[in-house]
Amino acid sequence: MNFLGGLLFSVLVIGLLVGAVLGWVSALRLKNLQTRVLRIEQELRRLRPAGPGEPGAASAIRPASEDVDARPAAQPTAAAAVDSTASGRGWTPGSPAVPAEPDASATRRTRVQDALGGALARVRDYWMVWLGGLSIGLAGIFLVRYSIEQGWLGPTARVLLGMITGLALHALAEWLRRRAERHYDAVAALAGGASLTLYAAVLAALHLYQLWPPVVVFVLLALISLGTMLLALRHGPILAVLGILGAYAVPALLGGDAEQLITVLVYSLSVALAGFLLMRYVYRPWLWWGTVAGALFWWWVALHAGAQTEPWLGLYLATLAWGMLALQSGNYRLTDPSTDERNPGDWRDWLRLRGSETGHLPKALLILILAQAYAIALDPLWSLGPLLWLPLPALILIASRYNVALRALPWVALAAMAAGFVASAVIWQPFDPWMWSLRPVAPDDLKAALVSLGLLGLLFSAGGAWHLHARRDSALAASLAYIAPPVALALAYVLAPDALQDWMLSATSVAVGLALGGLAGRRLRAGQADAVAFWQIASAHLAYSLAVVMLLEQATLTLALAVQVLSLTWLVQRFAVPHLNWLVKLVLMLVVVRLTFSPWLLGYGPATSWTLMTYGGSLLLVWLASRLVPAQRELRSWLQVGAVHLLLLFLHVLIRFHLYAGDVFASRYDFTEAALNTALWASFALLYFWRSRYGSELRELHRVLAQILMLLAVGNYLMLATVLNPLWDSASAGLVSEVPVLNLLLLAYGLPVVLWALAARHYEPDLRPFFAVLAGIGLWLFVSLEIRHLWHGRLDLADAVGDGELYSYSAAWLLMAVGTMVLGILRDQSALYRGGLVLLLLVILKIFFIDMAGLTGLLRALSFMGLGLSLLGLAYLHQSLGRGGRGVGRPDKPVP
Repeated sequence: MNFLGGLLFSVLVIGLLVGAVLGWVSALRLKNLQTRVLRIEQELRRLRPAGPGEPGAASAIRPASEDVDARPAAQPTAAAAVDSTASGRGWTPGSPAVPAEPDASATRRTRVQDALGGALARVRDYWMVWLGGLSIGLAGIFLVRYSIEQGWLGPTARVLLGMITGLALHALAEWLRRRAERHYDAVAALAGGASLTLYAAVLAALHLYQLWPPVVVFVLLALISLGTMLLALRHGPILAVLGILGAYAVPALLGGDAEQLITVLVYSLSVALAGFLLMRYVYRPWLWWGTVAGALFWWWVALHAGAQTEPWLGLYLATLAWGMLALQSGNYRLTDPSTDERNPGDWRDWLRLRGSETGHLPKALLILILAQAYAIALDPLWSLGPLLWLPLPALILIASRYNVALRALPWVALAAMAAGFVASAVIWQPFDPWMWSLRPVAPDDLKAALVSLGLLGLLFSAGGAWHLHARRDSALAASLAYIAPPVALALAYVLAPDALQDWMLSATSVAVGLALGGLAGRRLRAGQADAVAFWQIASAHLAYSLAVVMLLEQATLTLALAVQVLSLTWLVQRFAVPHLNWLVKLVLMLVVVRLTFSPWLLGYGPATSWTLMTYGGSLLLVWLASRLVPAQRELRSWLQVGAVHLLLLFLHVLIRFHLYAGDVFASRYDFTEAALNTALWASFALLYFWRSRYGSELRELHRVLAQILMLLAVGNYLMLATVLNPLWDSASAGLVSEVPVLNLLLLAYGLPVVLWALAARHYEPDLRPFFAVLAGIGLWLFVSLEIRHLWHGRLDLADAVGDGELYSYSAAWLLMAVGTMVLGILRDQSALYRGGLVLLLLVILKIFFIDMAGLTGLLRALSFMGLGLSLLGLAYLHQSLGRGGRGVGRPDKPVP
């Protein structure tokens, strides 16, 4: 049975080969015949003269000499075109038009449409070629697998038969290529399937049968990759995509377990390196990204499935990066720049999807950096740290030293790795995604973590200094050289706080700051106030801030930053360091944002008197910094804005400190605080708006701040009038004392009326009518609440309303209506007059239907008499004031 099965299998293989040969020969001959027919048809169309009515008939019949003589006359010169356009006559119908400048958006759309059309055309033209080559490769793989399952051949025979099949297919492809008159993609697809068969046979010898040691298998795989690369030079990119990229699928098709992932990684890396070497001669963007994607796929599988591959994952990424940098360009030592130093290009080129090979290189390296950061976030593996995640940044530092197109990648690598370390320690609360904490490093890994972070800072600092030695005025290199040590110290403090005592970390940070400050002072005294000095100053201040935080507590960070506002401002005035004023603005913004959003942003913990000192001390330091800058400088305006905002925050914190017994961040908000905040926010909103109108700098910023504070004030006042109204809120009513008039109602409802009236005269012109109405309604509310408080000594809707209280409301509202109408007449403001008239009508209706509803006899007569006399007096006052010629109350106009 085994003999018959083997014979049947051999016949099947021979039949497959013979059929493939006959099919390819027929396809090639058919293609040759189609090409010849197409050439004959084109020749006939060229020789046949066109009819009289067909386009191009005259040009086909006219001799070439006439055509040449007539051509200059038919095309106007550029000068004639300009004259014709300038005179307004335009071009004649028969003359060619000057092409207009293409629109940028139209050009972009056309480019995208051409790219999509080209991609669809390639799929339409070559889908059978790709599918056929892939099918042949899969046939070889499945034949080997089927022979294994049936037990027809022994292990050695199976592997040798697979290799013979692959070599035979390659020989067939080469024979067909030489016989063909032109290049055919179908032949390249056949060669790609042959390479897939060879890959499958060699991997089967290792994975399934262990016939050869891994070293032999690796050498064979390298030889197959090299041979495929050499053949791709003859057959073109089709062989590359089917042979090189298709080889990534071989391990998945053959199967295996996690213990064989190291071999798979070596195999995947050899395929990737062969692909990069091939693209030195046959480059396609899709081939580049396909090679990168396949290599990263097997890296991702090894990361999640094989614990024994962990020590090799970092070296895998570094070797892959070296292949990208070296093999395609032949820059094996990474010392040859691929971009002219005098024309380094723009950083926005990284974000473009199109570009040359160099344009794709930074984006591919960026993907490798992000992949390593992802692995660090999963598990830093501190014991393997230097071996695991230092090779890739070291390689990028070397490459970017000579290639300015990669100059930003070291900074990206440092930031990504730092983010990965922090992400590995974050613990999210299961029921509150906004609450999180940091898990410190395990005690067994403390020493390894400290050493690894130290090596990280040393690597990037030394690399930045090395770059700075080549480009002495490079701000990017200087920032990397001097910022990396404080970053490493910060990571050590956050991730491994128990590795060293706080004073030791703080002393180390102070030493780093002193060293950087000494370098900055030496450079400034030498008259070199450049970008390097800027980063030395910035790094020194960062190190000082870290030292304060490490030694004391997190709340002191804000105060330490405020101290730096003062010191940096002094340096700005003392030395002309470029862009140092922007560093002052950045630190000032950090202080303001930190104090504004406390405790939600890096909370202070339990609030104490130190919190109050932090707000007050920051205010004092920023104000002192503003006094150091001359009045004409823009920086002074920034510092003044910061000082005013810090004053607002300090007053707010001071209010809460006294209201809640020192608990500044208590989760409470009562009637007293709301009343104080309304007055505080509205006052500062008017102040900011005044500075936006009459200040010389930062007018837009002042205006935006004024709008924000005024919106908060109005919203807070509406909450006082509704939710926190003491008429129905018992907690608010309990805070109002029994003292008449001079109580909390005066602050909550009386003072806002004054502020709304000021806003109606001195705020945004479009909003002045709104604030006038708000002031009127607020005055009515304040008077009404005070009247009820006078009659009852408290505010409670449960208390009955007596006759005296009713008459008090009517009298007060009547006086308000009369005063409003008189004021409208005097100021010639019809809106104000109508508002008073509306209130008067409401008072009259109240008197008729409520106040006099229960009166009889003499009281009713006297009441109507008093109301009539009041109305007649108001009419007389209206007409007498109107004789002055005012538009609201003219003598010839009847009383409304």
